[in-house]
Amino acid sequence: MSKVILITGASTGLGEAIASYLVQRGHIVYGTSRHAEVSKKSYTMITMDVTHAESIEQGIEHIRQKEGRLDVLINNAGLGIAAPIELLSLSDVQKVFDTNVTGVIRTIQAVLPIMHRQRSGLIINISSIAAEAGLPYRGAYSASKAALERLTEALRLEISPFGIKACTIQPGGTQTDINKNRLRASIPADSVYKATFDRTYELIDQSVSEGISPAVFGPLIESIMNAPEVKRLYRVGKPLEKVSVLLKRILPVKMYERMIRRHYGME
Repeated sequence: MSKVILITGASTGLGEAIASYLVQRGHIVYGTSRHAEVSKKSYTMITMDVTHAESIEQGIEHIRQKEGRLDVLINNAGLGIAAPIELLSLSDVQKVFDTNVTGVIRTIQAVLPIMHRQRSGLIINISSIAAEAGLPYRGAYSASKAALERLTEALRLEISPFGIKACTIQPGGTQTDINKNRLRASIPADSVYKATFDRTYELIDQSVSEGISPAVFGPLIESIMNAPEVKRLYRVGKPLEKVSVLLKRILPVKMYERMIRRHYGME
Protein backbone atom coordinates (compact mmCIF):
# COMPACT_ATOMS: atom_id res chain seq x y z
CA MET A 1 0.00 0.00 0.00
CA SER A 2 1.29 3.44 -0.97
CA LYS A 3 2.26 5.67 1.96
CA VAL A 4 2.72 9.42 2.29
CA ILE A 5 6.28 10.04 3.45
CA LEU A 6 8.08 13.21 4.57
CA ILE A 7 11.90 13.24 4.53
CA THR A 8 13.76 16.23 5.92
CA GLY A 9 17.05 17.17 4.31
CA ALA A 10 16.30 15.41 1.03
CA SER A 11 17.92 17.68 -1.54
CA THR A 12 21.16 15.67 -1.65
CA GLY A 13 22.99 12.75 -0.06
CA LEU A 14 21.30 10.21 2.15
CA GLY A 15 17.92 11.92 2.09
CA GLU A 16 17.91 12.08 -1.70
CA ALA A 17 18.84 8.40 -1.99
CA ILE A 18 16.06 7.35 0.38
CA ALA A 19 13.47 9.57 -1.30
CA SER A 20 14.39 8.40 -4.80
CA TYR A 21 14.11 4.74 -3.81
CA LEU A 22 10.79 5.10 -2.00
CA VAL A 23 9.10 7.03 -4.80
CA GLN A 24 10.22 4.32 -7.24
CA ARG A 25 8.45 1.84 -4.98
CA GLY A 26 5.17 3.68 -5.48
CA HIS A 27 5.09 5.84 -2.37
CA ILE A 28 4.15 9.53 -2.25
CA VAL A 29 7.31 11.26 -1.12
CA TYR A 30 7.90 14.82 -0.01
CA GLY A 31 11.47 15.94 0.56
CA THR A 32 12.51 19.13 2.29
CA SER A 33 15.30 21.64 2.03
CA ARG A 34 15.81 25.09 3.48
CA HIS A 35 15.93 26.41 -0.08
CA ALA A 36 13.89 23.96 -2.12
CA GLU A 37 13.95 24.73 -5.83
CA VAL A 38 11.96 23.38 -8.73
CA SER A 39 13.99 20.45 -9.98
CA LYS A 40 13.77 17.27 -11.98
CA LYS A 41 13.66 15.05 -8.91
CA SER A 42 11.18 12.20 -9.01
CA TYR A 43 9.67 13.28 -5.68
CA THR A 44 8.18 16.58 -4.52
CA MET A 45 10.51 19.06 -2.84
CA ILE A 46 9.11 21.64 -0.44
CA THR A 47 10.79 24.44 1.49
CA MET A 48 11.21 23.63 5.17
CA ASP A 49 13.78 24.78 7.70
CA VAL A 50 13.81 22.53 10.77
CA THR A 51 15.22 25.38 12.86
CA HIS A 52 12.03 27.44 12.38
CA ALA A 53 8.70 26.18 13.71
CA GLU A 54 6.62 28.29 11.33
CA SER A 55 8.45 26.86 8.31
CA ILE A 56 7.79 23.31 9.55
CA GLU A 57 4.11 23.99 10.21
CA GLN A 58 3.63 25.49 6.76
CA GLY A 59 5.31 22.53 5.07
CA ILE A 60 3.32 19.92 6.94
CA GLU A 61 0.06 21.80 6.42
CA HIS A 62 0.80 21.79 2.69
CA ILE A 63 1.16 18.00 2.75
CA ARG A 64 -2.00 17.59 4.86
CA GLN A 65 -4.04 19.65 2.44
CA LYS A 66 -2.67 17.81 -0.60
CA GLU A 67 -2.76 14.26 0.73
CA GLY A 68 -5.06 14.27 3.76
CA ARG A 69 -2.61 12.17 5.77
CA LEU A 70 1.03 11.62 6.67
CA ASP A 71 2.16 8.06 7.30
CA VAL A 72 5.94 8.28 7.75
CA LEU A 73 8.29 11.01 8.97
CA ILE A 74 12.02 10.51 8.38
CA ASN A 75 14.09 13.04 10.30
CA ASN A 76 17.22 13.07 8.18
CA ALA A 77 18.30 16.73 8.21
CA GLY A 78 21.53 16.99 10.17
CA LEU A 79 24.66 19.05 10.66
CA GLY A 80 28.17 17.83 11.44
CA ILE A 81 30.85 19.56 13.47
CA ALA A 82 34.50 18.88 14.25
CA ALA A 83 36.52 20.73 16.88
CA PRO A 84 38.39 20.21 20.13
CA ILE A 85 36.04 20.81 23.06
CA GLU A 86 38.30 23.63 24.27
CA LEU A 87 38.02 25.46 20.95
CA LEU A 88 34.36 24.84 20.18
CA SER A 89 32.38 27.84 19.01
CA LEU A 90 29.29 27.93 21.21
CA SER A 91 27.28 29.47 18.38
CA ASP A 92 28.27 26.49 16.19
CA VAL A 93 27.26 24.08 18.96
CA GLN A 94 23.87 25.80 19.12
CA LYS A 95 23.47 25.42 15.34
CA VAL A 96 24.24 21.69 15.56
CA PHE A 97 21.84 21.01 18.43
CA ASP A 98 19.16 23.22 16.87
CA THR A 99 19.28 21.06 13.74
CA ASN A 100 20.09 17.61 15.12
CA VAL A 101 17.96 17.67 18.27
CA THR A 102 15.61 20.63 18.63
CA GLY A 103 14.77 20.54 14.92
CA VAL A 104 13.74 16.91 15.26
CA ILE A 105 11.52 17.77 18.23
CA ARG A 106 9.88 20.60 16.29
CA THR A 107 9.10 18.33 13.35
CA ILE A 108 7.79 15.51 15.55
CA GLN A 109 5.52 17.93 17.40
CA ALA A 110 4.12 19.16 14.09
CA VAL A 111 3.32 15.71 12.65
CA LEU A 112 2.01 13.92 15.74
CA PRO A 113 -1.44 15.58 15.73
CA ILE A 114 -1.99 14.15 12.23
CA MET A 115 -0.78 10.71 13.28
CA HIS A 116 -2.97 10.79 16.40
CA ARG A 117 -6.04 11.42 14.23
CA GLN A 118 -5.03 8.51 12.00
CA ARG A 119 -4.22 6.27 14.99
CA SER A 120 -1.14 5.25 13.02
CA GLY A 121 2.22 6.51 11.90
CA LEU A 122 5.95 5.87 11.88
CA ILE A 123 8.77 8.22 12.88
CA ILE A 124 12.32 7.30 11.85
CA ASN A 125 15.15 9.40 13.26
CA ILE A 126 18.48 9.21 11.44
CA SER A 127 21.15 9.10 14.13
CA SER A 128 24.77 7.92 13.84
CA ILE A 129 27.06 5.23 15.18
CA ALA A 130 28.92 8.24 16.63
CA ALA A 131 26.09 8.40 19.18
CA GLU A 132 27.58 5.37 20.89
CA ALA A 133 30.93 6.96 21.80
CA GLY A 134 32.48 10.32 22.53
CA LEU A 135 34.93 10.42 19.65
CA PRO A 136 37.88 12.84 19.65
CA TYR A 137 37.09 16.20 18.07
CA ARG A 138 33.50 15.09 17.47
CA GLY A 139 32.24 15.53 21.02
CA ALA A 140 29.48 17.98 20.11
CA TYR A 141 28.28 15.87 17.18
CA SER A 142 28.37 12.64 19.20
CA ALA A 143 26.48 14.39 22.00
CA SER A 144 23.76 15.63 19.65
CA LYS A 145 23.20 12.15 18.23
CA ALA A 146 23.27 10.54 21.69
CA ALA A 147 20.57 13.03 22.71
CA LEU A 148 18.54 11.97 19.68
CA GLU A 149 18.80 8.32 20.74
CA ARG A 150 17.46 9.03 24.26
CA LEU A 151 14.75 11.24 22.81
CA THR A 152 13.60 8.43 20.54
CA GLU A 153 13.57 5.91 23.40
CA ALA A 154 11.21 8.16 25.36
CA LEU A 155 9.11 8.89 22.29
CA ARG A 156 8.50 5.20 21.63
CA LEU A 157 7.05 4.74 25.11
CA GLU A 158 4.84 7.80 24.85
CA ILE A 159 3.28 7.15 21.44
CA SER A 160 3.02 3.36 21.27
CA PRO A 161 -0.42 3.28 22.99
CA PHE A 162 -1.78 5.32 20.07
CA GLY A 163 -0.64 3.02 17.28
CA ILE A 164 2.36 5.19 16.37
CA LYS A 165 5.86 3.72 16.08
CA ALA A 166 9.35 5.23 16.28
CA CYS A 167 12.95 4.11 15.85
CA THR A 168 16.43 5.31 15.06
CA ILE A 169 18.78 4.29 12.28
CA GLN A 170 22.48 4.52 13.10
CA PRO A 171 24.59 4.86 9.94
CA GLY A 172 28.32 4.50 10.06
CA GLY A 173 30.45 6.36 7.53
CA THR A 174 28.23 6.91 4.49
CA GLN A 175 29.05 8.41 1.11
CA THR A 176 27.25 11.75 1.39
CA ASP A 177 28.13 15.44 1.17
CA ILE A 178 28.34 15.88 4.95
CA ASN A 179 32.06 16.71 4.58
CA LYS A 180 31.17 19.80 2.54
CA ASN A 181 28.63 21.08 5.06
CA ARG A 182 30.38 20.12 8.31
CA LEU A 183 31.26 22.95 10.68
CA ARG A 184 34.99 22.91 11.42
CA ALA A 185 37.05 24.77 13.99
CA SER A 186 39.91 26.92 12.83
CA ILE A 187 42.92 25.57 14.71
CA PRO A 188 45.87 27.96 15.20
CA ALA A 189 49.18 26.69 13.87
CA ASP A 190 50.70 26.75 17.34
CA SER A 191 47.81 24.95 19.01
CA VAL A 192 48.57 21.80 21.00
CA TYR A 193 45.68 20.19 19.10
CA LYS A 194 46.82 21.11 15.57
CA ALA A 195 48.65 17.92 14.56
CA THR A 196 46.19 15.40 15.97
CA PHE A 197 43.17 17.39 14.81
CA ASP A 198 44.44 17.51 11.22
CA ARG A 199 45.13 13.74 11.25
CA THR A 200 41.74 13.01 12.78
CA TYR A 201 39.94 15.25 10.31
CA GLU A 202 41.53 13.37 7.42
CA LEU A 203 40.24 10.10 8.92
CA ILE A 204 36.75 11.61 9.33
CA ASP A 205 36.70 12.66 5.68
CA GLN A 206 38.05 9.27 4.63
CA SER A 207 35.35 7.39 6.57
CA VAL A 208 32.74 9.28 4.54
CA SER A 209 34.39 9.09 1.11
CA GLU A 210 35.05 5.36 1.60
CA GLY A 211 31.84 4.68 3.49
CA ILE A 212 28.86 2.54 2.64
CA SER A 213 26.57 3.47 -0.21
CA PRO A 214 23.46 5.50 0.70
CA ALA A 215 21.55 3.14 -1.60
CA VAL A 216 21.28 0.56 1.22
CA PHE A 217 19.01 2.76 3.32
CA GLY A 218 15.96 2.92 1.07
CA PRO A 219 15.33 -0.84 1.18
CA LEU A 220 15.99 -0.84 4.94
CA ILE A 221 13.43 1.88 5.54
CA GLU A 222 10.86 0.14 3.37
CA SER A 223 11.37 -3.04 5.39
CA ILE A 224 10.84 -1.07 8.61
CA MET A 225 7.65 0.44 7.19
CA ASN A 226 6.33 -3.05 6.42
CA ALA A 227 7.46 -4.70 9.65
CA PRO A 228 4.76 -5.75 12.15
CA GLU A 229 7.15 -4.80 14.97
CA VAL A 230 9.60 -1.90 14.77
CA LYS A 231 12.85 -2.29 16.69
CA ARG A 232 14.25 0.59 18.69
CA LEU A 233 17.49 0.72 16.73
CA TYR A 234 18.84 -0.30 13.32
CA ARG A 235 22.65 -0.05 12.99
CA VAL A 236 24.14 0.08 9.48
CA GLY A 237 27.86 0.28 8.88
CA LYS A 238 31.08 -1.53 8.09
CA PRO A 239 32.07 -4.47 10.32
CA LEU A 240 34.78 -2.47 12.12
CA GLU A 241 32.30 0.27 12.99
CA LYS A 242 29.86 -2.23 14.45
CA VAL A 243 32.60 -4.07 16.33
CA SER A 244 33.81 -0.80 17.87
CA VAL A 245 30.41 -0.39 19.55
CA LEU A 246 30.67 -3.89 21.00
CA LEU A 247 34.26 -3.35 22.16
CA LYS A 248 33.27 -0.24 24.09
CA ARG A 249 30.78 -2.33 26.04
CA ILE A 250 33.08 -5.22 26.88
CA LEU A 251 36.58 -3.75 27.19
CA PRO A 252 37.93 -2.03 30.29
CA VAL A 253 37.72 1.74 29.86
CA LYS A 254 41.49 2.20 29.92
CA MET A 255 42.01 -0.40 27.19
CA TYR A 256 39.21 0.99 25.02
CA GLU A 257 40.49 4.56 25.29
CA ARG A 258 44.03 3.46 24.39
CA MET A 259 42.66 1.70 21.32
CA ILE A 260 40.82 4.85 20.20
CA ARG A 261 43.85 7.09 20.78
CA ARG A 262 46.03 4.76 18.74
CA HIS A 263 43.51 4.69 15.92
CA TYR A 264 43.58 8.48 15.70
CA GLY A 265 47.34 8.78 16.21
CA MET A 266 46.99 10.49 19.57
CA GLU A 267 49.79 8.58 21.34
